[in-house]
Amino acid sequence: MQSITEEIKENLKATVARFTEPTIGEECPKNLCFCACFPLQLFLKINNIQCSLTGGDYNGIRHFWLTVNGYDNVIIDPTIRQFKPQVKPIYIGSMTSEYTPDTTSFNETFSWAFKFWAEPILDRPRSHQEKPKWVEERTNFYNLKFAMMLHQEISQKNPETITMHHNRLCKLYFGTILKFLKAKTQKDQDFIRNLRETLPQSFESLLNQTNTANSGFVQH
Repeated sequence: MQSITEEIKENLKATVARFTEPTIGEECPKNLCFCACFPLQLFLKINNIQCSLTGGDYNGIRHFWLTVNGYDNVIIDPTIRQFKPQVKPIYIGSMTSEYTPDTTSFNETFSWAFKFWAEPILDRPRSHQEKPKWVEERTNFYNLKFAMMLHQEISQKNPETITMHHNRLCKLYFGTILKFLKAKTQKDQDFIRNLRETLPQSFESLLNQTNTANSGFVQH
């Protein structure tokens, strides 16, 4: 394992900011740790930055962050402000004593976290305590913003040099998001109309994916 230099850290922060600034911005990222870190991990992979999605606790509160592969004890926390509103919006540095990672395997942690994340999106019976409707609606709005940014990033890459849209986790991610959008398109046109008015033009590109035969991956 190597130590991370300040130059690499700044370049990494700039790449993360391309994902978080148009999505989270200056808003409080409360309850957004998994739904931000899951697509951010894929976003970084597209840009040749390998990270692992890590679950655990932050001062005893359930939390998710990214661990940067190849470096000694370096993490990325794009939702640190839900715990420390006054700090910079992206934390990149050593894993402090406030973080306690899970001792379970990634597959085990991801399995329940994905289920927890997907249930409100797909409107399935909740296996956990259901949150107020406005909280789930807020989270789903951010889910669409994150998906929009990831889709935009993939679409801008050369299809001959990138195979990200074949990635298993990427297909799982977009498959879930597009099922949500397809259901809303069929049953709630007011919701779609409001999104068109609120989100940038790149939302239309994501929405068009619901019309493809295979909604499990992003097409160019």
